[in-house]
Amino acid sequence: MESNRRIQLHKIQQVLDHVHLNLDKPLAVPALAQRCGLSRWQFNRIFTHQTGLSLGRYVRELRLSQAAEMLLFTSQRMIDIALACGFSCDISFSRSFKQHFGCAPNKYRQRGLPCLLKAPMSCHPDLLPPESLRSRVPDIRLDYRPTFTVAGVAAQVNGLFSSAPDFHEKLPLLWQQFSKASSPDSEHSRIGVIDVGGGSNEPLTYLAGTEALELPKTGGLNCITVPGQNYVVIAFHGPLLSLPDILKWFFQAWLPNSGCEALHAYDLEIYPPGLTPSAPEVSMEYWIPVKLSRPLISWDAPNC
Repeated sequence: MESNRRIQLHKIQQVLDHVHLNLDKPLAVPALAQRCGLSRWQFNRIFTHQTGLSLGRYVRELRLSQAAEMLLFTSQRMIDIALACGFSCDISFSRSFKQHFGCAPNKYRQRGLPCLLKAPMSCHPDLLPPESLRSRVPDIRLDYRPTFTVAGVAAQVNGLFSSAPDFHEKLPLLWQQFSKASSPDSEHSRIGVIDVGGGSNEPLTYLAGTEALELPKTGGLNCITVPGQNYVVIAFHGPLLSLPDILKWFFQAWLPNSGCEALHAYDLEIYPPGLTPSAPEVSMEYWIPVKLSRPLISWDAPNC
């Protein structure tokens, strides 16, 4: 089973390598499938199974992300950016850009913040998490979140890279304590704030809570104000117990090749309302504050 998956991922990687170098050219599925010796039907099935995306959606999001980077990092004209990213004209480019990013390209450039940038995907079998942890290639993007405040209950924990990690035991109890102390609104996301300002090997402060639109008037809750920051966001889907292994893979394999540098600030865990941690699979996002040392896409894609 594992060897069959490695063969599938190798074929997809052949296509991804071609896509990443040819975003300005037509990228038709039949021709790409032929590059790796698969029928169109076989290729679509394998690509979607391993990545959770259609190839068309992936190419569109990557082209738009490359265009967003060019808006931020270059002074090129809109039409030149559109053509460099595979669009036939600036009108179709502007329409697609606004639909994806929620604002016109010139507004995005004026704002100057790298939001909703999809990271190039890799299916290199040796650098992916084992299939036993997650069946799909992790979906990663670069995003920005403005300053906000989280109110909840806090405790010291030994984190993932501590010599004696204890977060598996402490965090469920902390979330239970928060639920009893605050009766959290079922319509709002739960947010875990991890203070890694002292380094990931030291004891960490973990705050389990929700975003506070105004400071709580009742006692017993702690507050942390998280400054506006660029983040790399890992969209996680799977058993919650496998999240630490995905994060180890991210820090050891993905991050060193990404052009991003992790900052010792506040990591975020964002869980959907009504989370059931014991469910067989959960969907959540892990946000890691970063400094972008080079564009993710406009130069060579990360080799990981």
